[in-house]
Amino acid sequence: MGVDTKGYVSKEVKAIDIYNVVQTKFDSEANFYIDEDRDGEIGNVVFKYNDDRRNLFYCVTSDKLPETEFDSKPHVALILGNWGESVRIMTEIVKEFGGYVDENDCDDIGPIYIGKDGKYAYSNYVNERNEIMSVLDEKLSHTLRIQIADQVIKHKEQLKQLL
Repeated sequence: MGVDTKGYVSKEVKAIDIYNVVQTKFDSEANFYIDEDRDGEIGNVVFKYNDDRRNLFYCVTSDKLPETEFDSKPHVALILGNWGESVRIMTEIVKEFGGYVDENDCDDIGPIYIGKDGKYAYSNYVNERNEIMSVLDEKLSHTLRIQIADQVIKHKEQLKQLL
């Protein structure tokens, strides 16, 4: 078992929808292997990103995702090995539908919410998160600072109204 980058989207998002995003954004010659199982669709989208051959696993699951609307409810899980540009790839896919990205499924940081927004740029999120983290107390753990920064970004508009 390795470290993965995971994405979570609504169960209404079908495998063909994910394939179409991959084909449009990354590799027009991507391959698509999907079957049905007891929970719904399951399979892979194989594609090239830059010079890397990537394999994106797709399945419908009811795994626990605390603090999300998908917790123990059917949703789509997308799994990509965590190396190279996996976080950027997953973010580009998830932002098409809205959902969550877990950058590293082996750390203590849970998935972050990515709204459906064609103008979303992952690098802007990282820059904003790092800027917020830089003003937080260094005595806080790195994980906690990331979680706080993520919540500030997620609720930015409500916080502006309070301040």
